Amino acid sequence: MTGAGVLAVVLIAVAVAVVGYLLVALLDPERF
Repeated sequence: MTGAGVLAVVLIAVAVAVVGYLLVALLDPERF
């Protein structure tokens, strides 16, 4: 896999993690 491919995978993983965190924060604010 090329460097650009690795970077794309990392960016997608970070984006998914951020979106998931925001969804949890919105749906279950008592946890924070």
